Amino acid sequence: MGAPTGKINRPRTELQKKLFKRRRTLSKQKRKKHRIVGAVVDEGLITVHHLKKRSSSARANITLSGKKRRKLLKQIRHATKEKMEMQVDASPGPSKTAQSRKEKKKKKKKKKETISCPDVEMVEAGTVPEPES
Repeated sequence: MGAPTGKINRPRTELQKKLFKRRRTLSKQKRKKHRIVGAVVDEGLITVHHLKKRSSSARANITLSGKKRRKLLKQIRHATKEKMEMQVDASPGPSKTAQSRKEKKKKKKKKKETISCPDVEMVEAGTVPEPES
């Protein structure tokens, strides 16, 4: 039985350091060289997640399935519809102060009309009012 060689806490040698550095620089160059060649169909609809396929194969033609395409188109339609509704709500007609003035005038007119009416006595249905004499 031999004694352990003491490999555990030994510092890296110069050769090891050079190899690690070489691996790092080669992978960096490979990433820079990675050119995207494949075609993208439905470019406006494709999501970022779908484009991540490019990391595995730069030449892959990326297309959407019919189901996914319809789903994304529907999302876009609903989003634009909501934006249009928000714009319609945001653009007011006359200012609030002008509207409140008009409402106040109408209320004043209604108050005047109610004051000018004389009081009327209520009569039960089915009975004939007796003339006062």
